[in-house]
Amino acid sequence: MGDLRPRMPGDAADKPRLTWFDFVITAVALIVGQIDELVGAGSPGLLGHSVIAEVLTLAAGLSLLARRRWPLLVTLFVAACHLLAFTPFVFAVMMYTMGVITRHWWQLGVLSVFGVGVQALSAAEGLAPDVRAWAYTLSFALGPLLLGYAAGVRQDLVVSLRARAGDLERERDMMAQTARRAERARIAREMHDVVAHRVSNMVVTATALQSVPEAQAPTVRPEVDRIRDEGREALTELRGLLGLLNARGAAGDRAPLAPQPTARDLPALVERMRGVGRMPVELDVTGFPELLADRTQRAVYRLVQESLTNAVKHAPGAPVRVGVRCAADGVHVTVDNDGPPGGRGAGLPSSGHGLIGLSERVDLLGGEFAALPLPGGGFRVTAVIPPAGQPKAVPPGGGVAAQPQVSAGEGNS
Repeated sequence: MGDLRPRMPGDAADKPRLTWFDFVITAVALIVGQIDELVGAGSPGLLGHSVIAEVLTLAAGLSLLARRRWPLLVTLFVAACHLLAFTPFVFAVMMYTMGVITRHWWQLGVLSVFGVGVQALSAAEGLAPDVRAWAYTLSFALGPLLLGYAAGVRQDLVVSLRARAGDLERERDMMAQTARRAERARIAREMHDVVAHRVSNMVVTATALQSVPEAQAPTVRPEVDRIRDEGREALTELRGLLGLLNARGAAGDRAPLAPQPTARDLPALVERMRGVGRMPVELDVTGFPELLADRTQRAVYRLVQESLTNAVKHAPGAPVRVGVRCAADGVHVTVDNDGPPGGRGAGLPSSGHGLIGLSERVDLLGGEFAALPLPGGGFRVTAVIPPAGQPKAVPPGGGVAAQPQVSAGEGNS
C-alpha cells in the first residue's frame, strides 16, 4: 500500500505525497464499487441501491487520494459510507492504512473494536448468531488491520537500519579523518626532528664560514653564500610542508601561500642549477609554454627541475640540454645529460621516487613519460603532455603509472 510512516530527515519530502499506487488503488476502488452497485451483490447498506448510495460509493473511492495526509478523517468518512452504502473494498483499504500508521497496542485494540463494529453493522447478517458470518466479519475487519500493522513494523525496522547504517558510516569517516590527522602530525614531527634539524645545521655552518678568513676567497665565498641561501630556501619550503601536514590548524602552523612555479620560472631554474652543479646547461624553448594551463606549466617545471637535480647528483659537471617545444599535439619536454666526467657520479643517496613521481604526474595529465639511459653513460628524460592538460580518471583499482625504466647508475632521486 506504500510507505505511510513519517519519513527520515533528509528524505525526498517531509509531507506525504501522492504516488502512482494511490491512483491505481483509487481506480480499483471506483471500479469495484460500480460493479457492486450494478450487480447488487452483498448487503446494500442502510440506503439500499439508490442514487445517493452510488454517489457515496464514488466519494468513498475518491477519498483514498487523501488517505496519506488525513488518514483518521478519511477512515471515519469511509466508515460512514460503508454503513450507508456498503463499500467493503474501500473500508478494507483504510483499515490497512490505519494499521500501517499504528504504533501502540492500545491503538491497535481500539481500531480492532471499531473495525469489527462497523463491519458487523454494515452486514445484514452481522447481528445473526451465525459462526460463518462472524468469522467473515472478523477476518474482513481484522485481516487488513493486522497486515497493515505488520507492514508498518517492517517499515520502522528499515528506517532504523538505514539510520544505524548512516551513523556507522559517519563514525567510520570520523575515525578515518582522526587517523589521517594523527598520521600527518606524526610525519610532520619526524620531518621537523630529522630534516629541519640537519638543514638548520647546514645553514648555521655556512653562516659561520662567512667570518672565516679562508672563506673570503673569490672562489669560495660565492659557494658559501649559495649553500646558505639554498638552506634557507629549503627551510622555508619545509616550514610550508610542515604547516600543511600539521593537524593542529593553528594560525602560526598553516602553510604560507606562495605562487606556484610556472614556465616563466624555467630560465631562473636553469641559471640556479648551473651554479649548483657547475655544469653547462642549455635551455631551448620553442613556442609559448607560459600560455598553457597552470597544471601543465607546473608539470613542465617539475620535469625540468627533477631532471636537472638528477643530473647534478649523478653526473655533476656534465653538459645538460633542456628542450621545451610547444606543438599541436601538446608540449614536448626533453632533458639530456652526458655521462659523468671520470665515469662516476657524486654518490649521493636517492629516495627512489623521483622519476616515478614524474611519471605519475604526467600520466594523470594524460601524457606520456619515458626515462632511458643513453649510449656513453648519459641519460634522457622525455615527456609529452596534451595541450588541454586535463587530468584523466584514476583506474578503479587505484593503480598508478608503471615504474619508468632507469639505469642502474642513475634515475630515481
